[in-house]
Amino acid sequence: MKSRTWSLNTRFLHFGMVATVTAQLFISVVMEEPGDDGGFIGNLAYQLHELIGLTALGIVALHWIWSLVSQSDGKLSHLFPWFGENRQRVKTEIKQAFYGDFPDSSKPGGLAGLIHGLGFLAVSGAAVTGMLIFLTFPASGDPGLIGDIAEEMHEGMATLVWAYWLGHGSAAILHHLAGHDTLKQMFRFNNRYSPNDDTENAGSNNVIKH
Repeated sequence: MKSRTWSLNTRFLHFGMVATVTAQLFISVVMEEPGDDGGFIGNLAYQLHELIGLTALGIVALHWIWSLVSQSDGKLSHLFPWFGENRQRVKTEIKQAFYGDFPDSSKPGGLAGLIHGLGFLAVSGAAVTGMLIFLTFPASGDPGLIGDIAEEMHEGMATLVWAYWLGHGSAAILHHLAGHDTLKQMFRFNNRYSPNDDTENAGSNNVIKH
């Protein structure tokens, strides 16, 4: 099976999103809003949720900018392969997946890109609505209509992010168990990437040379 190494910027941004999103999801389980009787742990968790949320928003913004300008990683067409030949490739890879045939990961886009893009949209929505909550919720009292709407949307987005986190993590583990070096390539930070360096591996455990 073919393999690819993503650019260093993409890998750092992906790691930042994994770290902040994972922290946010698990902190949200124990946090309590200010004014609620959540005790020291619940209130501290809420403060951490706000701080990490602002960090996640910055990473998401950088990821959008990088996706617009990156030449090596497929730009936005990787995350949103919704049209033309890209959409046809997604349909083909979905059919292949039903037969246990993992999609070719040597090229941007396809089914993997579609899944990443949907998750990225969910994370972006959670980050933006979280920012609205941060700006509109007072320390006490009624947050108003905008704050209430933002809170409802944030909770909905959080549910989608949970589903994506579980699904994407499970898929990554399955790839790893199948002998693919997807995890190794995404979280390896000791080399730089050139799009001309993509090669077809003789076996699934081979590493791309740079």
